[in-house]
Amino acid sequence: MADLLAPGLWWLHGTRGSNVFLVEADDGQLALIDTGFGSSVAAILAALEAHERRLSAILLTHAHRDHSGAAATVRAATGARVALGKADCLPRAGGFVLHPTLGRTHPMRKLTGRSKSQPADTPVDLPLSGESEPLPGIRAIPVPGHTPGAYCYTVDRLGAAFAGDLVISHDGELTRSMKFANSDDALYLQSIRDFARVAPEAGLPGHGVPVMTGFGEQLRGLAELPRRSGFRVGIERFRRLARFARGLTTPRRPGNPTGRS
Repeated sequence: MADLLAPGLWWLHGTRGSNVFLVEADDGQLALIDTGFGSSVAAILAALEAHERRLSAILLTHAHRDHSGAAATVRAATGARVALGKADCLPRAGGFVLHPTLGRTHPMRKLTGRSKSQPADTPVDLPLSGESEPLPGIRAIPVPGHTPGAYCYTVDRLGAAFAGDLVISHDGELTRSMKFANSDDALYLQSIRDFARVAPEAGLPGHGVPVMTGFGEQLRGLAELPRRSGFRVGIERFRRLARFARGLTTPRRPGNPTGRS
């Protein structure tokens, strides 16, 4: 039901949309990093049942449905608190909910057929602002640009960062989110440069395979590159986009080194 990547760190099987990780905080509490599409609920709950421990928090890297679609249902089933950047939230009835139509990619994501997998309101219990520590030993670091309220989560004990869509891993090679996919591309590129200065050895992006060594070094190199253009670059991006689209709807399978079929 999950691959053990390091002590207290699991990569779940059977999820759709984004990678879903389960991690132990320093005090032993369990946190889920992202949830994938709404169709990931069964796989997530099965993994939690196998652990026979209560889930304390659902830490969302940003509001896009491929990362947050199962959050409301898992929250209702487990009682876990949902954390999300405040800039990705809407005020509602004295509290906050996930912004349901945030980001330029929202129309594209509706075309994936997942528009019904996200409840109308996903309550957000911990709207994040600035750097914080939602659970002991898990730091939340703002990386705005892909969405206004995007976050990375780092665990110093593991030397690991959960990067969301700050970068995408293509067979372990890091690439940036495409310009049209970002709410503010200039701010997004600055967030990569800023996070690269503190990035740990291991990185777990929301799409593609985890990079367990050399993540910080790769990210620092990527941060120095300008945006490219041209015919060959366009062809390369089209191929990567096609691979990305396949990954959105294919369940993550165990024993597959690339994570998805």
